[in-house]
Amino acid sequence: MSLKADLTDLLLRDPALADLVGARITWGRRAPGEGLPALVLTRVGATRDYHMKGVTTLRRTRIQAEILATTLAEAGEVEAALTARLDGIRGPHGGTDVRGIFVEALRDGLDTDRDGSGIHRILADLIVHHRLHNKENER
Repeated sequence: MSLKADLTDLLLRDPALADLVGARITWGRRAPGEGLPALVLTRVGATRDYHMKGVTTLRRTRIQAEILATTLAEAGEVEAALTARLDGIRGPHGGTDVRGIFVEALRDGLDTDRDGSGIHRILADLIVHHRLHNKENER
């Protein structure tokens, strides 16, 4: 599996997040008509580690987790569950050897949904230190 698939699986299997967002965890953008709260993940940066012989299998990937909810309190509950699940986690997950996931930054915001209603947003920057197990994870 890829880092994206492994991270999604890790989040979907968390009971606290499942109670809040169910299966509404997507990459790139929220599906049209999908309910709230929801979690949208986007890879916003990735770096490789090098040594004198070339590139290693170590990676540092920045994932932006966009928490969308109808109220700021509800968004805060999802943020707390996301942080509790991921901050400091390490170990193998699927095909990814996670060396550490850390919540680096949080930002609050307000947006408008397609129907004109307000959406409360919390953006969480996640730093994922991981080692590749196979070629599939290089994508």
